[in-house]
Amino acid sequence: MFDEDIEDFFEALENNTRREILRRLIRDDTYAFEMSRMIGVSQQAINKQLEMLLRANLISVVGVVPSSSGASRKIYRPTGFSTMVVDYSRNFFEVRRYPIETDQNMKVEIDSDRGSDLIVHLKNINQKIEEIMLQREKLVKKKDIVLGKLNQKVAELAPDPVTREILTTFLDNLSVKETAQKFGLPEDFINEKIKKLII
Repeated sequence: MFDEDIEDFFEALENNTRREILRRLIRDDTYAFEMSRMIGVSQQAINKQLEMLLRANLISVVGVVPSSSGASRKIYRPTGFSTMVVDYSRNFFEVRRYPIETDQNMKVEIDSDRGSDLIVHLKNINQKIEEIMLQREKLVKKKDIVLGKLNQKVAELAPDPVTREILTTFLDNLSVKETAQKFGLPEDFINEKIKKLII
């Protein structure tokens, strides 16, 4: 089961207009009428999508500006920045969201503010991210193989569905405490079930 904030995040991003709103807001804070003009969607539709993004904590209202047409216009700004990792393999399915709010103490490791130097630095960062992702891909494949073997042991050693559910849940979190809490059972009971896997 997904955490509620991940559910809201996916729901917010499934709509193309909401994604375009976020792209625009990343460039600059603005208000609904201006977004309507830039995106080519009615202001009423923009307001509806903004409400959804507010509920998902992906934007916030940071002020208002006067309007010649009447009511003041709310200024919106993106927030709740994060990176999402989804693993969908033969033997496991995981979704994780990690916050990436800017750390003011983080060093960029570059002294120059020249555009050309910053572009080179950006390319280096992108290359490192790609290398990490390739390494991660290999590890995920290995994890899938190991879990496949463990799932096979579960199927062979746990004939009843309750024990199978307990063991597969434990393999998801590798925590006796979390597994016990999920099922409302004593940790000793969970440990007895887990012994089936380590004999």
